[in-house]
Amino acid sequence: MAGFIGSNLLDYLLENTIWNITGIDNYSTGSKENIITQLNHPRFRMKEVSVGSLTTIKEYDCIFHLAALPRIQPSFEFVTEHITENLTNSMHLVELMIKDNYFPKFVFSSSSAVYGTPIQTPTPETERIDCLSPYAFQKYEVEKYLELLQARYPLDYVCLRYFNPYGPRSYNPLNKFNAYSSVVGIFLNRKKNNLPLLVTDDGQQRRDFVHVADLALANYLAALHPEKLNTAFNIGNGNTISVLEVAKSISDKIEFIAKREGESEITFADVSKAKKILKWAPNHELISFLKDQTNDKQN
Repeated sequence: MAGFIGSNLLDYLLENTIWNITGIDNYSTGSKENIITQLNHPRFRMKEVSVGSLTTIKEYDCIFHLAALPRIQPSFEFVTEHITENLTNSMHLVELMIKDNYFPKFVFSSSSAVYGTPIQTPTPETERIDCLSPYAFQKYEVEKYLELLQARYPLDYVCLRYFNPYGPRSYNPLNKFNAYSSVVGIFLNRKKNNLPLLVTDDGQQRRDFVHVADLALANYLAALHPEKLNTAFNIGNGNTISVLEVAKSISDKIEFIAKREGESEITFADVSKAKKILKWAPNHELISFLKDQTNDKQN
């Protein structure tokens, strides 16, 4: 709840609903500063615990499961840690549902990384799965477990495959994996500190960047949907831009570094399924966001 996406989702829910909300975070990658203004909100309470330490979920009507180590490159090195956080703890929540015979709506934050470098672009949810990293595989494992278990138990879940999120709080300087944060957040932080932007390979990798406020809306609409969906949705902006173009729109100080393995050459979401079923559509554009950010820094 105190991470990049979770804290933005909290802001959205407190502003747009009358729900009572419990946040769960052990602050291993999130920051209390992200939610400091919300801690005294009358409809919000915070539990500083790990997801894996929960013993029941019967008090909740809906669970937004965003807890993860969401970085591709570290998942190759810290394999066991990523399995625990991204797979084991996720399935612990499902085991609690089975134990309690209580099945709240479960909105799972998945990733477009499950597609690898897709054959079809824009990429629909029917694209073949081609995980290029342990992180991507762990996200898909959770999806697959949910699919298998819903044949035996009355699970009510939605998997949201995020493309490339950006927006406020995307870069946490205290996170040990911050070098692998959203590239937009990294670029803006380096610009702020008058450092050159580091672009991998030739920078021609194309990305579909989606604003975190649009992710929050997708989570809300998934939770609100009256039917049991038990399926995955792409949540992207539905267009692409190269990493080099993003860098040039932020700074003229750019350096190129070696290509990193396990990362896709392109992410490009077909979001027609989310538009049709969830009645969701993105409302933000990356270039407008970057102009606002760079103008704020200059003024």
